[in-house]
Amino acid sequence: MRITMRELVVVVALVFGISSHAWAQLKGHYIPGFMGLESGSQPPPSVMLAVPIYFYPTDTIKDDNGDSAGAHPSIRASFTGISMLWVTKVKVLGANVGFQAVPVDWMKSRIEGPSLDVPGSFGFSDINFAPVWLGWHTPRADVTAGWSFFVPTGKWELGGTDNAGLGMWSNDFQGGTTVHLDNRHAWTTSLLATYEIHSSKSDSDIKAGDILTLEGGTGRMFMKPVAGTKIPMITNVGVVYYGQFKVTGDTGGSPLITGPLAGDKDRVFAVGGEVNVFLPKAKMLLGGRILPEFGARNRTQGTTIMITAGYKVK
Repeated sequence: MRITMRELVVVVALVFGISSHAWAQLKGHYIPGFMGLESGSQPPPSVMLAVPIYFYPTDTIKDDNGDSAGAHPSIRASFTGISMLWVTKVKVLGANVGFQAVPVDWMKSRIEGPSLDVPGSFGFSDINFAPVWLGWHTPRADVTAGWSFFVPTGKWELGGTDNAGLGMWSNDFQGGTTVHLDNRHAWTTSLLATYEIHSSKSDSDIKAGDILTLEGGTGRMFMKPVAGTKIPMITNVGVVYYGQFKVTGDTGGSPLITGPLAGDKDRVFAVGGEVNVFLPKAKMLLGGRILPEFGARNRTQGTTIMITAGYKVK
């Protein structure tokens, strides 16, 4: 029994990558690294609430050759919010129907334009809804598919210095699987693909290109009996990864996407570790993951850090 990570943090509209000395690409709402172990699985029928705490420290910007470019700004982007998940017993095409929403979120140090001079205070950001979230379960594998969208509720204006949103709508289409590597379902490996498409930014012709994110992990589950309950304490430990790639170039006549790297497509990779623990009596899930990035092009290269506390309401 577990709570997936995507629904906790996917609402965050962080964009990493442009300084006044080194240009990079516009980013979308979906941030890589928030799905890991069992990323292709939907939780059992339940209602859950969760609070994430996210950090992204970086002081490195990579150019098209993968070399450090320009100055080394010290950025500490962060996020927290409230996520709601509902997995029903209703079946469609053999899959459980679920819904997700992140109606409240705050972020700090958003990076979007040609400067890393960003505000240090928290601001209300763009919100996310997933009206389509399907989960299939077989003896050897789980499969998920879904569609979510981001609403530009955060403050955004062209050239603004205190933007908290991205000023655009985004549609995310997902598909993934978690494969059980043994009969006891102790060992798993997973892959989740997210394809993101964006609208033009408000009152402008600026449009971020399509983005593909691949993420998942391989890990081991341990179960420990707990007195007074039939549900054991469950611990997942393993290696997680992600790769994010700009598929189509940014468009629009704005300084946000001009410069020596305009038209180039960015990318980044990361490999790290994850630990999740479900406490049955408290109905709590506590989890954390850390993924140092490498191989970045036309963007920042830092470390994704995620800590999550989830509560099973029903």
